[in-house]
Amino acid sequence: MRITSKTLVLALAAATAGTVLATVPAHAAQATTPSTTASLQKAMDALVDTGNVAGVQARLTEAGNQRVLRAGTAQIGGSRPVPADGLFRMGSATKVFTAATVLHLAGEGRIKLDEPIATYLPGLLPRENDITVRMILQHTAGIPSYTDMPEYPTAGEPYLKLRFTRFTDEQLVASALAKPLNFEPGTRFSYSNTGYLVAGMLIKAVTGNSWQNEVTKRIIKPLRLRDTSAPTYSTSIPGPHAHGYIKKSTGQYVDISRLNPSIASAGGAMITTTKDLTTFLHSLATGKVLKPAQLTEMKKGLFVNPQIGAYGLGLRVQSTSCGKQIIGHTGGIPGYLTAAYTTPDGRTTLALSVNEKQPQTDQAPFEKAIDAAFCA
Repeated sequence: MRITSKTLVLALAAATAGTVLATVPAHAAQATTPSTTASLQKAMDALVDTGNVAGVQARLTEAGNQRVLRAGTAQIGGSRPVPADGLFRMGSATKVFTAATVLHLAGEGRIKLDEPIATYLPGLLPRENDITVRMILQHTAGIPSYTDMPEYPTAGEPYLKLRFTRFTDEQLVASALAKPLNFEPGTRFSYSNTGYLVAGMLIKAVTGNSWQNEVTKRIIKPLRLRDTSAPTYSTSIPGPHAHGYIKKSTGQYVDISRLNPSIASAGGAMITTTKDLTTFLHSLATGKVLKPAQLTEMKKGLFVNPQIGAYGLGLRVQSTSCGKQIIGHTGGIPGYLTAAYTTPDGRTTLALSVNEKQPQTDQAPFEKAIDAAFCA
């Protein structure tokens, strides 16, 4: 969830131009090298050294060769390292799974990307005949994000009062829609967690099943992601895991590992491991999740800015410091920060999880760790 619409807003170069494609060149991944591993380990150690992070775990896969790296500890004040294949909350990396499920349905002809949302969820959104499924997945619908509203804090000490609250998608969407649209549908980019709740509701409207059931049936089970789950209200992490924290104004650390994920839902509620996440990324990139036409649509990126890169349908399309193109997503939910990226050919994948000590990790060393995995 961590990213808010306030940090990701861009007017299109021309409102009538349609989707703008990312022009970052693709580069072939290289075989695993000791220098890559050492570079990533150094970056992970630097993350811990900031003092904002208790521990970091990562899995780097290059041409079938895997490296599991760790830094820091699983708990504040403890000596136990982060579990080598510990579970963690993935935050907005969930959006890749949600978008892939919508696109899976599109591949079956049950959803059309450029069809108005009124076709599937009549009466839910304003301007329902002007907002398409594609706009929702690409954050160009103009839907206000409930995570920008003061009554729904999703980070830091204010979140503690909502930690165990059970939310429904309908409740959160209705709260966001009490505000007018941010802009004319299709004319700007504005990151909206509300939009991905709508995507989850779309999946249910088309299939009759919750997004959790459909992502499990269509992605988790076929790929045998045994430690990946899409909880609705369950507050626990079901297996060995590092602990995430929120630091209160008193200086006290609150273990936030247990929380109700319904505030994130289809935009950020899922749990996984680095092993499962790299399996998913590789499978997505190599055509084992979606048909070629839908994968192509997913990777079409609307350029946001040099730092963010471009945004496709639930995918960020970025360029590293060494000019390699990577696709994937970051994710944040109280206590945890995630990076999930692969090269477009699936040869190099990175899954990285940070268990936090502060309300928000410094993004610069976090992004440096991502870069280190692809640029030795």
